This record gives sequence, structure tokens and C-alpha cells, in this order.
Amino acid sequence: MIEKKEVIKMKIILVALVFNGLDLITGIVGAIRDGEQIKSSKLRDGLFKKVGFIFCYALGIVINYAETFLVLPFGVDLVPVICTYAILTEVVSIIENISKINHDILPDKLKSLIGYNEGGK
Repeated sequence: MIEKKEVIKMKIILVALVFNGLDLITGIVGAIRDGEQIKSSKLRDGLFKKVGFIFCYALGIVINYAETFLVLPFGVDLVPVICTYAILTEVVSIIENISKINHDILPDKLKSLIGYNEGGK
């Protein structure tokens, strides 16, 4: 039977995947809004970025599973750490995309609304 902890990890990954998808969609809409032609090379790069995140999520799952049998030097549940990093990365990108979609929304204003501080300042 699947433990509650594992269900929570899957929900965290699902949330991260939603942010990945939202970044992809806002990027496409932002490009269209700016009158850019959607280039297959840019779209491919974006998709590979998302696939890279998915591999990171899988890596976290596999490492955490391996830790049930082995002593590994991580000492922390990696799935939430990896997903947090991915979500924060996507939030910044989504904000930039939204500002392309609606030029009245400036990235700095959105970043301040969500409490984003570059470099932790």
C-alpha cells in the first residue's frame, strides 16, 4: 500500500508539473502577443527544459527510494527540494511571460507582490 508520505510527494510533483505547463503555455502566448513567430527550436528548447525537470523529479524519487536500502549522504527528502527549486524557477519565467502578454504588468511589480527577492536580499 502507498504511504501517505508518498502520496504527498506525488502531489508535490503534480504541482510542479502544473507550474512547468503554465510556463510553457504563457511562453507561447507571450511570443504570440509580441508578434514573434513560434520557432520550433525555441519550443524544443522549452520542452527539453521541462523534460529535464521531469528527470530531476524522477531522480529525487529514485534517490529517496534507494535510501530505504542504502545509506546515502543526502539526509533530506529530495523531492520537495527539487520541486521547490523548479517551481521558483518557473514562477520567475511565468512572471516574465505574463509581462509580455500584458505590458502593463511589469515583472518587478509582480515579483514584489509575491515577495521574490533576487539573491535573497
